[in-house]
Amino acid sequence: MTNSATLEARDYSATVTNPNDGVEIAITVMQPALAAGETAPLILHGHGFGGARLTNRHERSVYEVLSGGILPSTEAARRAVADGYFVISFDQRGFGDSAGCVEIMNPEVEGVDISAILDWAENEMPERERLAYRDGDPVIGGLGLSYGGGFQLIGACIDPRFDALVPTATWYDLSYSLAPDNVVKTAWGAALVALGIPTSGVRLDPLLYRALAEGLASTLTGRGLSQTVIDRLYNSSPASFYDGHIARDGQREPCETRRTPKVDVLLVQGVGDTLFNLNEAAANAHALRAAGNDVHLIAMQYGHSLPFLQDIDRIAYQTDASLRIDDDYIETSELELAYLDWKLKGKTPARDVPRNMIVLDDETALFFDRLPMGTGETGPVVEFAGDATTGGLDLLLGIVRRQSVSRLWSLATGTAGNAWTAIKRVFDTDKPASGDETALVARLVNALPSDHLDELASGGTFIELMSVEAENQAIAGIPQIDIDISGSDRNPIAFVGLGVKRAGHATTVLLNKQVRPIRGGGRRELDLNGVSHRLHAGDRLGLLVYGYHPQYLASFSAIPGRIHVSGRIALPIVGVV
Repeated sequence: MTNSATLEARDYSATVTNPNDGVEIAITVMQPALAAGETAPLILHGHGFGGARLTNRHERSVYEVLSGGILPSTEAARRAVADGYFVISFDQRGFGDSAGCVEIMNPEVEGVDISAILDWAENEMPERERLAYRDGDPVIGGLGLSYGGGFQLIGACIDPRFDALVPTATWYDLSYSLAPDNVVKTAWGAALVALGIPTSGVRLDPLLYRALAEGLASTLTGRGLSQTVIDRLYNSSPASFYDGHIARDGQREPCETRRTPKVDVLLVQGVGDTLFNLNEAAANAHALRAAGNDVHLIAMQYGHSLPFLQDIDRIAYQTDASLRIDDDYIETSELELAYLDWKLKGKTPARDVPRNMIVLDDETALFFDRLPMGTGETGPVVEFAGDATTGGLDLLLGIVRRQSVSRLWSLATGTAGNAWTAIKRVFDTDKPASGDETALVARLVNALPSDHLDELASGGTFIELMSVEAENQAIAGIPQIDIDISGSDRNPIAFVGLGVKRAGHATTVLLNKQVRPIRGGGRRELDLNGVSHRLHAGDRLGLLVYGYHPQYLASFSAIPGRIHVSGRIALPIVGVV
């Protein structure tokens, strides 16, 4: 077939063989309809951890069925086929119909799989002569969420053929994602193992089971992850390539083959994402921009979601379906495809793609030339001091001091109300639940108000930082803290976040469900997790210090104690028009 013939749309499956180990990777080619002489760029689409590829352009993905709604990156892939792209959706190694063991995005394994798919497209795909080329190389983009975002960044780090990426809700450094300050996110560790087992057929890298076991035992051992696990997680991260290092036996060694890729990127991350937070997108953006790439960052409201611990309507992923830009709403999938049209086809977007955007709520988005950081340039620097408890003592005190009759009545009525609202959605013929039973399950699972659960299950001490005196303000960006921890607990684990007490409300809100663990005493300077929250006159903004938090489940100080925290924090507080 030549470019002089028309090309009919069709979808078909094939396999690609990894040249190093012979493992076969299952792919679906979604072929566009092309006029005579027309060529098309290629988009590689990957699924989330535990998911599977699209087997045709009309199919809903595993996680769309599970979560009860479309995922923008998958919808963008489907739209791209109709928009004149070749789209190859693939089962990542160990998942779906692909062979091999899940190696957690090992550049020397899954990275080679990605290059092998691109080689196949260039050299063996039946319609390869219809691929678009630029300066002698095929024009290639990427789409995907979570693990499907990780493949894009790792793929571009090892293969220069990628021209533009749209990774959604993905990582910068997996060792930070799963165990910041080597305090293990055991709730997410258990969730990832549970999500990965069904479609992998228990073909998960033993490293993941080992990491979970080490996390669950951390309260008894007093340690987090072993150095072997930390090294592997780091080496399977873009951070390793940006740094130009590879980790061996706890040491970072220079590696000439690891360097920052040349590729333009639209990063889409959730401020409420408790697995891959805003800080990871900010770090990716900083490194990629420093290498001269054109990088845009959109911080949506949601992302990876933990049942029971977050107010969600979806299971596993709750990503923003639409975004408010220029006083209008645009579907997130439409924006992602418009970005790829711009970078791969040279089509000027109908509206500018924001350089840095933080979604505040359903009605408001904030736009910045630079992402706000708590450096003192944006917002105040506030001193603080207070005492808190650690470990099980914090949990016990948190439960005891909140079990008043009025408190229990509030919880009971709130839970019943949420559950009743969810049930009514099923039988409401005027406002049906769109046939998404999984969305109902998510709402029933989260019938207990998550803010109450934070207080009941986490305890926590509120140390007031400031009282908000005016409207039209928000805290949006990444706070930076200089904190000193001392006290009777010689090796404490403290969990630190920002909270708001609103006038007339009994509940203290942990902003965006973001907590940052700190292991050990002494003075530290570090970034707290990024947040986005509208402030109102009369609000009291404070530091929340927990000795235990359910996101970290089994990771806390084994011996209860008391700590004193003091220092200063720079808050990214901005005006809201």
